Amino acid sequence: MKNFLKIPEEKRSLIKKIRNWLITFFLTILIRFIGITTRVKQVNNKVLTKVINKHGSVILATWHQNIFFSIWLLRNKELTALISSSEDGEIISNVFKQYGYPAVRGSTTRGGIPALKQLIDLLKIGKSVAITPDGPLGPPEKIQSGVILLAKYADIPIIPWHYESHNQWRLKSWDKHKIPKPFSCIVESFGEPFYVPKTLLPKEVPLVCEKLEDILKELTKNTLEQIPFTNKSSKN
Repeated sequence: MKNFLKIPEEKRSLIKKIRNWLITFFLTILIRFIGITTRVKQVNNKVLTKVINKHGSVILATWHQNIFFSIWLLRNKELTALISSSEDGEIISNVFKQYGYPAVRGSTTRGGIPALKQLIDLLKIGKSVAITPDGPLGPPEKIQSGVILLAKYADIPIIPWHYESHNQWRLKSWDKHKIPKPFSCIVESFGEPFYVPKTLLPKEVPLVCEKLEDILKELTKNTLEQIPFTNKSSKN
């Protein structure tokens, strides 16, 4: 690290650009290879179209651990992704762009009011968005208030979403991120719309977060039950 800091700024910038390009290229190819070799079963997928037809747009919410392969599974759903403004987020954003996703950089929590406003504006003009309500830093599988406030102010329902693979790797990251192995069987599940009342009071937000959290956890459990094989081969 010390040797890297001694390199002139222009050269450091070039090295970062090349590094980010190589990682983006590798991830893009890996996602495509896994995607074309896997078998996917969809559960309740028609609910997304029904909600969009009724409300004009939708907020799709899923755990942070699902980001990697959600890029493939949701690539034709015309979603705008909320992506962290961190350096890692830059790479993730570049990969999303390779699959045609528009992106909003930032967070709906930790002072992320600008990102929240952008998402509200998009939802109100009929653009659906995807958000990981336990990101970008966790704790894992704990709903933060941003997604609830987004649904309240935009007056748009949340659709919980989850996927599981019968054969996958688990990274040693804070969210134990999932990467399905090639030739896997995958199940992706769409939950029923979750409505947040516009009259929701600030003191009621934590309770609504808990309700959505329970729904996503139940969706995770139900999705696992749809997997044709056990996950014994997954690496932890």
